[in-house]
Amino acid sequence: MHEISIAKGILDRALEAADAHGADRIDELTLEIGRVTHVNPEQLEFCLEAITESTPAADATIRTQPVEPVAACDCGWRDTPDELALAGGFAPDIKCPECGNRAELVSGRECRLSSIEVPDETTMDRPATRAENPQ
Repeated sequence: MHEISIAKGILDRALEAADAHGADRIDELTLEIGRVTHVNPEQLEFCLEAITESTPAADATIRTQPVEPVAACDCGWRDTPDELALAGGFAPDIKCPECGNRAELVSGRECRLSSIEVPDETTMDRPATRAENPQ
């Protein structure tokens, strides 16, 4: 299960971002997971919950946001591909419906920490602060 190593990288980055904001607690982690990745969102969430024990993210809410696949072609076509045939193992082979050439996947392979939410550094009673794109 490669989700545990991905979870470790995400947690490390979240802890770095929290430290940079002077936070001793992480309230929420938001992850973007592309539908074309080979990452199971539920397994990743389970792994994160398991490894956050005894860290500032121990009680954090974990949210996952799916990222739909989008492909683009040199001819100007850009849309969600009708099908994603896998060529050479894992690289999607997407044919442009407009010109028939190979199109490139421009989104849908993401697996990233998109934001963390930490308590405001001046007081725990204030609304949380959101660190966007902490990568």
